[in-house]
Amino acid sequence: MCTSDVGEAREAFRRVYVDATLEPRRGTSFGCAMEVASFGTIRVVTGDWPGGGRAFVPAVGEQYILSLSAEGESAGDHAGEPFRIVPGRRGALLSPGRSCSLDVSGEFHGRTLVIDRGALDAHFTTLTGAALRGPIRFGTALDIEDGPGRTVHDVAQLFRRQIEQSWASPMLLAGLRGALFTSLLIHTRHSLSEVLDAPPPRVAPACVRKAEEYMAAHAAEPITLADIVAAAGVPERSLRAAFVASRGMPPMDFLRWRRFELARRQLAEPSAGTSVAGVVAALGLGNPGRFSVDYKRRFGESPSETLSVGRAAAGLPRLQSRRRP
Repeated sequence: MCTSDVGEAREAFRRVYVDATLEPRRGTSFGCAMEVASFGTIRVVTGDWPGGGRAFVPAVGEQYILSLSAEGESAGDHAGEPFRIVPGRRGALLSPGRSCSLDVSGEFHGRTLVIDRGALDAHFTTLTGAALRGPIRFGTALDIEDGPGRTVHDVAQLFRRQIEQSWASPMLLAGLRGALFTSLLIHTRHSLSEVLDAPPPRVAPACVRKAEEYMAAHAAEPITLADIVAAAGVPERSLRAAFVASRGMPPMDFLRWRRFELARRQLAEPSAGTSVAGVVAALGLGNPGRFSVDYKRRFGESPSETLSVGRAAAGLPRLQSRRRP
């Protein structure tokens, strides 16, 4: 989209930033060019503002936003935290549910990554095993000149350059997305940094390791808690206490988690006949609708999205959606 019409630019802006307002700078001619490239749970927004402008978002939606600049500067405020965006020196990290105002100078060329909240939250849980009760609150100002912030900048730029290529590999993009999420979580300060800074959990007792080995070998079978207890060789109460202490969940919850991991692997590495419904049925994961909701909450994308990327990576044709007669 390339326009000098303020109304058209506002509509395009709101498609990315819900309920946002956009105003041109006084005394300047207005112009705006915006392109959006998407890969699953990330959108890369390229925005060029020859005449600058002012924007306000009353509450950032269910997304995290990493804002950088290729040329030109801007300044803003995110829920009382001031920030500046300067090419190669300063960026900004915006968190869900908080207001943001931005004053863009003339000839500003922004490069922004918009990340679905569920995807980054799920990645945090994968890294730590800890469930989130609310969004992660990042420190807004990001120093990208050197140190850890520079790593975040470089990984983000690599992802952005790859997604803009017509020949970009879905497998490579998926790997870079994971690297970007990890970098954001460990190379910036946020409300849950102490969880990631904590020492690794102690080694699980032998009974837990035996139970995990049994579950890994039989996850696709209709095993019961009694089967797991027998494999572990300890009383049920003792096994449950050991799992909660070392894994943060009881054995059957861990088995369900293991089956979700197996389902994701099967969807990401499909054969020609792989389907979401077939995987759900084979692994005993219950109602497909409920599975889809839990899957997206856990991994940040729907099962069908994982399958679509997996089929593309394997060179299989896209599945045609079924239309009701």
